[in-house]
Amino acid sequence: MVYNSFRLNLLFRLLLLIVVIVALLLILYRTDWYVTAFCLLLLVLFQVYDLLYFVERTNRDLSSFLEAMRHSDFTQRFATKSKTSSYHKLYQSFNEISEAFQKVKTREQANYHYLQTIVEQVGVGIITFEEEGDIRLVNQVTKEMFHVPYLKNIQALERVSHDLVHALRTTGHNEKALVTVQLGQDQLLVNVHVTEMVSQGRKLKTVTFQNIQSELEEQELQTWQKVIRVLTHEIMNSVTPVISLTSTVSDLLEQEVEKYKAGENLDEEVLQDMQDALHTIERRSTGMQSFVKNYRRLMRLPLSELRPVVISSLLRNVHQLLRSQMESNKVSLKMYLPDEKIAVMADEEQLEQVLINLIKNGMEACQAVEQPCVELTAYLSEHDKDRMRIDITDNGPGIPEDVLDKIFIPFYTTKKKGSGIGLSLSKQIMRQHGGSIRVSSQPGETTFSLQLKIMNA
Repeated sequence: MVYNSFRLNLLFRLLLLIVVIVALLLILYRTDWYVTAFCLLLLVLFQVYDLLYFVERTNRDLSSFLEAMRHSDFTQRFATKSKTSSYHKLYQSFNEISEAFQKVKTREQANYHYLQTIVEQVGVGIITFEEEGDIRLVNQVTKEMFHVPYLKNIQALERVSHDLVHALRTTGHNEKALVTVQLGQDQLLVNVHVTEMVSQGRKLKTVTFQNIQSELEEQELQTWQKVIRVLTHEIMNSVTPVISLTSTVSDLLEQEVEKYKAGENLDEEVLQDMQDALHTIERRSTGMQSFVKNYRRLMRLPLSELRPVVISSLLRNVHQLLRSQMESNKVSLKMYLPDEKIAVMADEEQLEQVLINLIKNGMEACQAVEQPCVELTAYLSEHDKDRMRIDITDNGPGIPEDVLDKIFIPFYTTKKKGSGIGLSLSKQIMRQHGGSIRVSSQPGETTFSLQLKIMNA
């Protein structure tokens, strides 16, 4: 219908133009009506202009409409009141398209504000940016964390911390990084977690920031409190009887001195008690000296001298060292070795010390059960094929839950003759190797797991 109306209007204008041109030519050749001819010439020029304007009007309106769409300007409207206009339905279609896009844009803005409101309620910093660094989304927590009132590009964080911007650009998908940020006199330890995605053909990074400085300080404080409690317990266990016995010996000695001055004979039984007390004091002092030596050993662990170590060879050596002791205690030791070629960078003596300590702990834990057994299994981690995992499992009664979080604390022990530094030393050694040590326990099974990064083939 729109096109039919357009054609009729175009044909009418062309016919009218032809009629006027013919009339102009007749007047010029057959009469002397020059004024009339001049007026007709002006009319022809006007009709040509009107024809061109009419034909190009569609292009102008379409260009104007597309330009508005390109700039997301959905507020432009075309007049549709004139029912006789050939462009009535075309303009109506333009307006309907603009309204449809306006609704989509409004819905998108509502969703964006909804997402922004949710993001603002999250207790960690969140930022989303493109490859060029332009920021799509940022919450108030991020701005407050880094003391920036406005963020348009991540490069603006350069004045906060160069390391932070470097971590944002280089950290890959689902990877984490720890960045220390100095803000005036305050220091933040920020955990950066990056997730990558592709949206509408553009690569986006979504990053969460979490300041774990306070949590670490709180954890450190709790750890020191536990260490101090254990140290206090050990020291008081030794000092209290020493003080009591010293006071007793002092009183007995004073009494015997008074008797000696009075010319009386010394009581041999009292002298024997004094001698026994002094022996006890000596033993407790020796125990305190051993305690201090262990403390110095724990605090002065030598640096690991890392060299290539083949895991299967290391485990065979450990088995050879402990075989006779395990047999004498009637404990079965089973080993499942990995591929002969798998090696790690490690200090062989220190790593051997960790394995011996854990196997002996397992041996002592399961001696009271029937068919005591310690299993050592070495294999590549399922979640990270670049890491070797070594599990030491015993079938003992298990470790109580209230003890699990304390077993790596220096000098904490549940053994009557234990020093409480074996597991602490093991943890320090694994840290120096860039690895980790974990424990899991349930009745009838306890597993200590070591993880080490393997050498690249």
